[in-house]
Amino acid sequence: MESLNINQITLAWLNSAKGISRGKILKLLEYFGSVEELWDNFEGEKYNLSLRPETISYLSQSKNNFQEKLLERLRIEKAKLVTVFDEEYPKKLKEIDGPPYILYYKGSLEKINNISIAVVGSRKATAYGKWCAQKLTHELAEIGVNIVSGLAVGIDSIAHKAALEAGANTYGVIGCGINVVYPKRNAEMYRQIIEKGGAVISEYYFNIQPFAYNFHDRNRIISGLSEGVLVIEAQERSGTLITAGHAANQGREIFAVPGNIDSLYSKATNGLIRDGAKLTASIDDIVEEILELKVRVRKQNNIDYSKLSDNQKKIIACIKSGFSTIDELEQNTNIQTGELLSQLTLLEMKGIITQTPNKFLLNRP
Repeated sequence: MESLNINQITLAWLNSAKGISRGKILKLLEYFGSVEELWDNFEGEKYNLSLRPETISYLSQSKNNFQEKLLERLRIEKAKLVTVFDEEYPKKLKEIDGPPYILYYKGSLEKINNISIAVVGSRKATAYGKWCAQKLTHELAEIGVNIVSGLAVGIDSIAHKAALEAGANTYGVIGCGINVVYPKRNAEMYRQIIEKGGAVISEYYFNIQPFAYNFHDRNRIISGLSEGVLVIEAQERSGTLITAGHAANQGREIFAVPGNIDSLYSKATNGLIRDGAKLTASIDDIVEEILELKVRVRKQNNIDYSKLSDNQKKIIACIKSGFSTIDELEQNTNIQTGELLSQLTLLEMKGIITQTPNKFLLNRP
């Protein structure tokens, strides 16, 4: 970033100080009335602010050259920042109670406001959970949904990887400084997310370590960036349930994949379904709950007849009329067997039809 506005400078300055939480920033803004007033009048009011002596000392000493040091750090880390007062701040995140005042990120937020689903779950996923995460995430990504998760091992990592493989944008929200890769085994994934159009995002200042208590707040960002949260395997009293709780408080949709009633890793998901989460066996269960996504899928599923050959149009018309076996299609289209099989293969490749053991089915209206 070549320059910073007063909101960015002031909030990063406060955010960099130990002992200043979001709640404390709120009180400071209420006391001064605006970010500008806080920055301009801190020195004269600093002993009236109920701040610890060491915090006052740090803020006073760092204020004069803070902007220059911050810009240099952003340059070195190839990172950016955005505040809740900036136009670029994620729109969905502004809607929640207690949005972070500042976000640091690497990558791009250009498409952060597109339809997004958070995919979360156990770090110790079973083979079933891994399969579900890969399948459902990949299918969501294929219809253009952003995938949000927490860059943890287990379900999170599988979700990010499936999104990357499908060419979708994925966003990893971390509970540490933007320059801290945690867990270290995900360093390559961290890099790919940034390079392929997504972003790694944090509300924590540089060098903040992944303390356990950071992740509760981190989880509210994961759900806040999304239209809904898909839970795939979770133990009782897990961080995944905290994310689902945030989603409920934020008015987000909660989707849960059912699992073995005897599995430790399905107790929480089955419990969520019992308590009102949407039982999710396919992405259709997600699509039907999100109006904008439903409209998008309907448009995507409409057949563009201008791109089909005359024989392909004949085949589709026959299948719509109920003639769906090879013999029926050959008889009603008057297309020779070899050509018919070739055109059926092309229609399958386009995703317009599906072959079953006995007949062909139309996938699209």
